[in-house]
Amino acid sequence: MTTTSSRTQGTLLSGVTLIASGVLAPLIMAFHPTAQGADVAARLTSLTEISSLSRHVHLAMIVCIVALWLSLAHLARRWPGNGWVWAAVRLYALGAVAMLGAALISGFLISDYLQRVQPLIPRAEDALPSVLLAFSANQVLAGFGTLGMLGGIVLWSASMLRQSGRLAIACSAYGMIAGLMCLIGYITGLISLHAPGMTFVVVAQSLWYCLLGLWVVRASQNVTTTTSHDGGRRA
Repeated sequence: MTTTSSRTQGTLLSGVTLIASGVLAPLIMAFHPTAQGADVAARLTSLTEISSLSRHVHLAMIVCIVALWLSLAHLARRWPGNGWVWAAVRLYALGAVAMLGAALISGFLISDYLQRVQPLIPRAEDALPSVLLAFSANQVLAGFGTLGMLGGIVLWSASMLRQSGRLAIACSAYGMIAGLMCLIGYITGLISLHAPGMTFVVVAQSLWYCLLGLWVVRASQNVTTTTSHDGGRRA
């Protein structure tokens, strides 16, 4: 019984983490800074000025990504033998690693580079080629991360069709519809991964995390209640 209770508590914690991260991620993206300026030099200077906020925002997003990744990995271990979930969690992991790289570049590498190089160059514009290369790397990693994470969500949602209950059906239907729409939008170019487009994708994903987390919490509570009743009868 102790082992069962411990496993249930771990699953419950994963569910709560999914909900908390799903709520926090869009709030964090609301503070995502954007460089402003009339010309290249002004925008590069703006990137340096917003570097502190950018670090904090991206660090918070990194924490959310890791928390979501670990929670889904834990749930996948407890999930009854299901090839869809096995594939989903690994695809999601690939996407999460790529998204972590994108966040590190945007939040840390670019600002650190500008702070180091600007005192050494005669004009701010001279740093533009390297900054553009870093932004390109950010977009490539963010794109791969989006594909991996959304693909994992779609596969996991498909596996939820086997679960009973309205919440499971809602999680499954929403995950497949929203995931496929975001994937199609990104592939066709309707969704870009600059701040507004990335915020849209994060919000779409976050609702799925909350739905899955709510289902996990409810399922864990049902298991706990059943175990308590069985234990009482045995006693």
